[in-house]
Amino acid sequence: MIGKIHKIRSAILFSLLLVCGFVLIGRLFYLQCINHPVYASQARDQHRHAGRISPRRGSILDCRGNILASSVDCLSLYAEIPRLENAAGAAAALAPILQLDPEELEKKFSGSGWFVWVKRHLSEEEVAAVSALSLPGINFRKEMRRRYPKENLLTQVLGITDVDGNGIEGLELRFDEQLRGRPGWLISEKDSRQREVRWFRSQNVEAIDGCNLILTVDEVIQDTAEEEVEAVFQKYQANWATVLVMEPASGKILAIANRPTANPNSSSRFRPDCRRNRAVTDRIEPGSTFKVFPAAAALEAGVVGLDTRVYCEDGAFVIAGHVLHDHRPHGSLSFEEIIQKSSNIGMAKVGMLLGEEALYRSLRDFGIGGLTGVDLPGEVSGCLRPLSRWSGLSLRSITMGHEVDITPLGLLSAFSALGNGGILLKPRIVERIENSSGQVLQRFGRQVRGRAVSPETARRMLSVLKKVVEAGGTGRRAAIPGFSVAGKTGTAQKLEEGGGYSHSRYRSLFMGMFPFPRPRIAILVVVDEPSRDYYGGTVAAPVFRRVAERIIPYLDLEPPQEEAVL
Repeated sequence: MIGKIHKIRSAILFSLLLVCGFVLIGRLFYLQCINHPVYASQARDQHRHAGRISPRRGSILDCRGNILASSVDCLSLYAEIPRLENAAGAAAALAPILQLDPEELEKKFSGSGWFVWVKRHLSEEEVAAVSALSLPGINFRKEMRRRYPKENLLTQVLGITDVDGNGIEGLELRFDEQLRGRPGWLISEKDSRQREVRWFRSQNVEAIDGCNLILTVDEVIQDTAEEEVEAVFQKYQANWATVLVMEPASGKILAIANRPTANPNSSSRFRPDCRRNRAVTDRIEPGSTFKVFPAAAALEAGVVGLDTRVYCEDGAFVIAGHVLHDHRPHGSLSFEEIIQKSSNIGMAKVGMLLGEEALYRSLRDFGIGGLTGVDLPGEVSGCLRPLSRWSGLSLRSITMGHEVDITPLGLLSAFSALGNGGILLKPRIVERIENSSGQVLQRFGRQVRGRAVSPETARRMLSVLKKVVEAGGTGRRAAIPGFSVAGKTGTAQKLEEGGGYSHSRYRSLFMGMFPFPRPRIAILVVVDEPSRDYYGGTVAAPVFRRVAERIIPYLDLEPPQEEAVL
């Protein structure tokens, strides 16, 4: 009986051992054969270090090759938490040097991870002071930071990058993919303590540095615009101000200067209003500068001629139950005098001769109500309501620059069409993109958006606008000795939040082109809510003159022979 039980137990034990053997063999077969690639890869990863090679972000340069933005080497500070011998002591020693909160720094050092950033992009003084401490577990890592050598020059246009070098505003954002480049990878071996064995290092993939962006902006002209917009901004304690300079024949933007502004090298201190590129992000009612476009439309349609006379009602004209006033009373004025003296009543009557549909079509031809298409992020479209939404007062209002919104760049772009034979161009701020070796990858050429008016109408309109800057015109303070200027002033009442136009808040504007009759340069000046004075002819027109007078010798401009002042 005992022998039989012994045999049963032996059989059970043998069966169990046999099953365990098969399971073990199956498991070994699965690990060694079926799942071999997975574990082989894990084994390699345990002894391999894959390091990312950061590319150098491309530079941004002006049209003459001057660097406006570049990447420079710097050091950042990090902590290896397991190697910190005294977290509280290290935090107390580093905080005053790096201008950090010691309690927050100690919390970082008390975390559960092994790596934590202490501070990115240290200055040379900070590096020297931290190095002198020789703290265990506190190390430097080489990185690159964005540097803007001209400081607040072209700030809102260039934009900024974040601490990792990614574009977040301006051209840095719009062309981030081209500027960023492509990272590379460096493969090396690690020892049993996971330290890199440098003599087994091999470079597998090289980084490709970012492309360079060459702008149409000229640093000298930009600097001139910056100085003059700063002067008028401070003199009149304005809410904001902008100066734009363009080439009418090419659509190239030579300068965009905004105030208020700030130094992008200290971007963390930027106020939101310092980051706004007012030239493309702000829609404004352009006031009397807008009279240029209904006037050109009327000439194009043939409803008026240069000598057509209009009775301006001695300064008060009733339309749809509302009284329209001029800033001073006028009797009978010619079409040229209406523009020269900026008569609201005269322009309203010209608009009535033209009609709503013809006016609307012509304004659309000038690009009013749309985007310019400039390669800058944040551009907003203008606002020109469809005819179905016009009231009985809309025709009158629009002819004098009310009930229509446009960006400063949109206004100068439309105006520049008159200096380009009536052709509306897309404004451009980027000339070309080059790789790090200087090879041109993309060019941005002249791009036609459409025709606004005929060449003859453009020429006649410029001759009318030339008289605005002559004696007796509202823009006479924009006159440049030796040159003939075609321009238009604007003094726009600002809308109140509750509706209606303010009698204390104004916007001063002047836009002009020179030399007549073949303009090379177009300039727009906008000063928002200037104090003490607010007329476009006294606030904005002198800024135009000063910018132009400084540009002329730099560009070696000469007036056309037939226009030279003897």
